[in-house]
Amino acid sequence: MTALDLLHRLRPLWIQRVAHSAARGATVRESFLKELERFSNLLEQAIASGDPSWMDGALYDWASAPPRTVLDAKRSVVPMLLNQMFQSMLDVARENLRDQEALEVVSAALPIFTYSIEKAARFEMETRLNRALKELDAVQEELERLERSKSNFISVAAHELKTPLTLIEGYTAMLRDTLDNPPASIAHFLEGIYSGIRRLRQIVDDMIDVSLIDNNM
Repeated sequence: MTALDLLHRLRPLWIQRVAHSAARGATVRESFLKELERFSNLLEQAIASGDPSWMDGALYDWASAPPRTVLDAKRSVVPMLLNQMFQSMLDVARENLRDQEALEVVSAALPIFTYSIEKAARFEMETRLNRALKELDAVQEELERLERSKSNFISVAAHELKTPLTLIEGYTAMLRDTLDNPPASIAHFLEGIYSGIRRLRQIVDDMIDVSLIDNNM
């Protein structure tokens, strides 16, 4: 009996062992069993053909799946799972085959699992990088939106301040024109108002300049 035949014979026991040790909950286990069946089919194809790239489709799908927990997002989940799957295969082979047969099965599967672990690690790294880039793009868009809101607020506030500032300046001028030769104290107060108006107008003009610069105008 070839290593492939032995592996096929062990397949139901191995799948059940992996499913019960790696998946928790009946619903999760049912979906995971389907993935294990798919992985087993590809594993047998890879061993039969000697081409481990048969595994790429399943590995990419597993590595691209969204992390279920924050902890999953920070560790190499698929390589860890593949290590666990290989250990389960080793245990099942030892328990159900003669030593020589178990050695044949493990020797046939080891290169495929080694390839799969390295490939899955690369897929996971690429997936995390793509997610990080998308998150950075989203943050950049949010910063740009906030920057536009800030510029719009400054522009509106500056123009809204101009109207009451002009009124204050106009009424102050009218008050000064109404009073012929005002007392020194009143003249001092009027000069103080004018000084404040000039300062406020400078601030408003600076705000408008900032708004124009922010809008590349």
